[in-house]
Amino acid sequence: MTLNPEFVYCQGCGVEITWSPYIANSQHYCCEECSRGIQCRCAERMELDDDRKSSSSGAPPPYE
Repeated sequence: MTLNPEFVYCQGCGVEITWSPYIANSQHYCCEECSRGIQCRCAERMELDDDRKSSSSGAPPPYE
């Protein structure tokens, strides 16, 4: 995987951090769990948020 130096990635799971990172030992993590070596669910939550954003166009649902 090629990492873009303009973005911040979690040192634990590798997810792109688009929020304030959790910092431990001068390393950036997506959450406290990753900083302790525990598997997190941040990537799953990000995907769910992306799905919700793309499915809500703001228009009312079509009538059937």
